[in-house]
Amino acid sequence: MRRWSLALALVPLLSLVLAVGFPWPASAQPKRGGTFRSVFQSDPPTLDPQLASDTTSSAIIHQLFDGLVELDEKLQIQPSIAEKWTVSPDQRVYTFSLRHGVKFQNGREVKAADFKYSLERSAKGKTPWVVEKLLGAPEVIKGQGKEIRGIRVANDYTLELTLERPFAPFLMLMAHDPAFVVPREEVERLGEKEFGSKPMGTGAFRFVSWRHDDQVVLEAFKDHFRGAPYLDRVVYRVIPDENTRFQEYKTGSLEVVDVPTGQFRAVQGDPGLSKQLYTWANLGVYSLRFTMTQPPFKDNRKLRQALNHAVDKQAIANVIMEGSVLPAKGILPPTMPGHNPEAAGYPYDKQKALKLLAEAGYPDGKGLPPITLHYNTSGLHKRIVELVQAQLRDLGIPIQVANLDWAAYLKLVEDGGTQWHRLGWLADYPDPENFLTVLFHSRNIGPPGNTARYANPEVDKLFDEADRLPAGPARLAKYREAEKVLVEDAPWVFVYWYGTRLLQKPSVRGLEHSAMSTAPELHKAPLRKVWLEP
Repeated sequence: MRRWSLALALVPLLSLVLAVGFPWPASAQPKRGGTFRSVFQSDPPTLDPQLASDTTSSAIIHQLFDGLVELDEKLQIQPSIAEKWTVSPDQRVYTFSLRHGVKFQNGREVKAADFKYSLERSAKGKTPWVVEKLLGAPEVIKGQGKEIRGIRVANDYTLELTLERPFAPFLMLMAHDPAFVVPREEVERLGEKEFGSKPMGTGAFRFVSWRHDDQVVLEAFKDHFRGAPYLDRVVYRVIPDENTRFQEYKTGSLEVVDVPTGQFRAVQGDPGLSKQLYTWANLGVYSLRFTMTQPPFKDNRKLRQALNHAVDKQAIANVIMEGSVLPAKGILPPTMPGHNPEAAGYPYDKQKALKLLAEAGYPDGKGLPPITLHYNTSGLHKRIVELVQAQLRDLGIPIQVANLDWAAYLKLVEDGGTQWHRLGWLADYPDPENFLTVLFHSRNIGPPGNTARYANPEVDKLFDEADRLPAGPARLAKYREAEKVLVEDAPWVFVYWYGTRLLQKPSVRGLEHSAMSTAPELHKAPLRKVWLEP
């Protein structure tokens, strides 16, 4: 039973509050055939699991690739290509037994050496923190070596992973996209950039075509190790405008869609659409992040605190999100282990904001240099940043807002070229380390984690201590202590904790609604389980 212990330690805390959707009769028999039509608001930057860092890319990657293990809809670890595993008594050595006969979509069988290649490739990718716990991984991440000492291929079907020290949620890391297996020969044949445009994995669906800014098409991989999926094809359309997406859904051109900003209450009151509406809490947070290396926010905590009190998060939750989300009082959402229900956060307080602004050296906003808040193109983000702009204007703080398409926006954030930027974070796995260490440890400065470029040795020390502890109250207490310091430092404006609002056609069956998936991407949903009723 040891192999389940990491996930089960978290599930009781989550199961009380997660709404996992199974909107079909228990007696329904799956049907084969048909095309599932989903939608994105922007083009995915890449379909390479080791180079992607966004939910849009991840939605497709999860259909094309598999890992050693996976998280199910209840956020429990389940076998995937590894059919079983053992953990050493000191919790440092994980030995995985791979299934025989698992095929890449080029027909070649997956071997343990393929996982070694993929994990070492991840060390040089966008999210190296996924493998950094492995013995010798930090050296490879820094470019000081080519092979990770903690990865050993015992034979074709046995992979041994050794950690530098015990790490409670390690199996959850192995369920994340960067740990998915890729065929070395295809990466080398195509080159990394081309592989990201013409991916090949082991997943239940295989890549067919990609018309940029229009659609991505997948088809069933009939030799998948779990058997062929029910669907014949999956089409992801790219429709930037949320109201256009909504109209396409209503005319029958999409199977799922997000509810547009300002339409939630109308959908709730619609006799037909209300029966197709599903909502659930997410392990996610919406934030406006200060770039801590840029003036005027660098070395000015009072200014950052002032702006936190100046933004009316409750108004954003009530007016723009129509009561479907909770204003954030910190980083960890209520559905995350380690969440502090007593945290006060930064309630809207105009007088306190003005007082802090004066203490920051800018009485009534006088003397503040120009400030620009960047966001990626979206009707929702536009409404939020414009409301923030109006709220700050009332305090004598004029700011500019600027938007870019998703790919250009990510590049700007990656280069540290913003003063203040909008980003959300959705959990990769249900553990506070994935919110706190990943987003705020100084070693993770830069995307996709610490884009605020926050660095505090005290916080780093607390993270390091927590990361070494076994699952349990002492570990969660360390994270809670670190979060308290973080909130006081105010590297972000903590806006709201995510909730998903999804419209789903009655014909869609088997679609999982996970706390780690948001609409419209549903990036953690395994479409191999989905079928369409006639």
